Amino acid sequence: MQRRSFLTTATWGAAGLIAAGPLATLAGTIKRKPMNNTGFSRVNHVGIVVADLDRAVTFYETLTGRKVSNTDEIGGSRMAQVLGLDKTLIRYANLHLDNINIDLLEYKQPEPSRAHYENNQISAMHLCFEVDDIHEAVKRLKDAGIRLSGEPIVFEEADGLKSGWGTAVAYFDDPDGTHLEIIAPQGPFKRA
Repeated sequence: MQRRSFLTTATWGAAGLIAAGPLATLAGTIKRKPMNNTGFSRVNHVGIVVADLDRAVTFYETLTGRKVSNTDEIGGSRMAQVLGLDKTLIRYANLHLDNINIDLLEYKQPEPSRAHYENNQISAMHLCFEVDDIHEAVKRLKDAGIRLSGEPIVFEEADGLKSGWGTAVAYFDDPDGTHLEIIAPQGPFKRA
């Protein structure tokens, strides 16, 4: 089964279960009160599919100042099955940051296709890096030849926020078009 049809089937199947079954009760519970920690309070990694693993490694090592911990290859029927694919072969690299790992994935099989999405499209995601000084971070990006989506802004009351003024953000893309952000957080955007 192709990934797209698998995801469509799985999504509609899950939606039906949530709307009609015991998960509807669970979903209602989640909205009303926090659940006990059952392992969903930590993020291990974000996976980014890339066209060229070597180019992506160079970009993310330069961006973060960290070196990948390893590169490897995985594939076969078991890996394909867990991904909902007929076959798969993936070259990958792991990059460890202080609070999350980044997995860079170059699919050799099946042949990948390029996704294109805008920030306002449903299911579009981005990865945000926290910085101490937005101006220093932007200078570093520009010095590395990375083009920003727009000039950075610092949140003000006029932006419609109730709090978090002083938070600064800027957006840019990696070489494959993955949306990235930098944030110098204040108020509710700052983690305790």
